[in-house]
Amino acid sequence: MKPDIRDLVRRRLVLYDGGMGTMLFAAGLVDGESPEPWNWEKPEVVNAVYRAYYEAGSDVVQTNTFGGTPIKLAEVDLQERAYEANYLAAKALKAICPEGRYAAGDVGPIGKFMQPMGEYTREEFDAAFEAQVRGLVDGGVDMISIETMYSLEEALCALRAARKVSDLPVAVGMTFDRNPRGFFTLMGEKVPDCLKALEDHGADIVGSNCTHGSPVFIELARVIRDSTALPVIVQPNRGKPALENQMMVYKQTADEFVADVEAIAALGVNVIGGCCGTTPEFIARLRHALHDRLQSAPREERRT
Repeated sequence: MKPDIRDLVRRRLVLYDGGMGTMLFAAGLVDGESPEPWNWEKPEVVNAVYRAYYEAGSDVVQTNTFGGTPIKLAEVDLQERAYEANYLAAKALKAICPEGRYAAGDVGPIGKFMQPMGEYTREEFDAAFEAQVRGLVDGGVDMISIETMYSLEEALCALRAARKVSDLPVAVGMTFDRNPRGFFTLMGEKVPDCLKALEDHGADIVGSNCTHGSPVFIELARVIRDSTALPVIVQPNRGKPALENQMMVYKQTADEFVADVEAIAALGVNVIGGCCGTTPEFIARLRHALHDRLQSAPREERRT
């Protein structure tokens, strides 16, 4: 039997996947179109992305379910198919997952606000995440991967749902803006406060993904590593995108990305991957560059 991911991340560096949306856009997904229907409309395309990341060397690959809550899917009148979207993605990924690797159920933000800023109650968010997580768990994922959370309260809703539905390992990645005073969520929450709350509510792995490219993540990863004793996950974007012909284009080279991620790994983080703009090529390059760390735990001192 493969080790529990909670044990593995304390023994050695673990490699996540890269961008799912990046790959689907390259395959023809239109900006503004929901990717979850591809789990039944174009499963061969989604499955090819899963395979590509495993073949590149990812220890963990995430399902194509970033917007898989009923509330989010209601934007395309698919709220009644939320369970199906998550179940099919999880079942397909698990079938492809090689022996010794991991299938993670991906949970992204709903994209709406709770009261008083928005129309939804906390209970409605809890129920939406619970419906999504139940589909992922029934589909057989090894863990739940909550990501790109710009609100601590919403992240806790997703985390509560994960803990209510199963006892699977849970990783939570917040996304932080940077200003002259440091790093904060969109809602103004500080890094240490977010990580402490996530730990108190049962998260197993905490960290950050998206918003920034790898140069900024060197600084952010240091703040995160210094703020928690839990295993840390970091997934930078492929640099800072530029707008060309009405499209966001990422121009950072794989060499530049890998060099930055090597610096991040040296800080003692436990899980490394890519976010927007990264592809299996980037993950394969990381696998090669970080080979030694992916075999045994880094020697750098960590908080205990």
